[in-house]
Amino acid sequence: MGIDMAQFHQVFFEESFEGLEAMENGLLSMGAGMIEADDMHSVFRAAHSIKGGSGTFGITGVADFIHVMETILDELRSGRRRLTEEARTVLLQSVDMLREMLIAARDAEQLDEGRVQAQRAAGAHP
Repeated sequence: MGIDMAQFHQVFFEESFEGLEAMENGLLSMGAGMIEADDMHSVFRAAHSIKGGSGTFGITGVADFIHVMETILDELRSGRRRLTEEARTVLLQSVDMLREMLIAARDAEQLDEGRVQAQRAAGAHP
């Protein structure tokens, strides 16, 4: 007897939206050049959790999008990249895009892939 993964979708989406709130709050609490380790860890952990859940449920577009964000967050966390206002803005816009992507996935709606790709490109080089 297999497990019906659909029963876990609601929990995944609820937790993902909570994770987006944590990401947004963490990013908003940091100013340019000021990275608080606890805030950055919280943002990274939320992104990683959403990516893992997205992969589990086959929402590969979200998982792929977050992978780009994780690279930036890891560079910020390790000190290889400085948090500029531009980088913070791009990350906050990426959180907004993730919210749209998750809503579309939850509601089985189409999303403007051009906008997703544009944000992904912006996130690759903030």
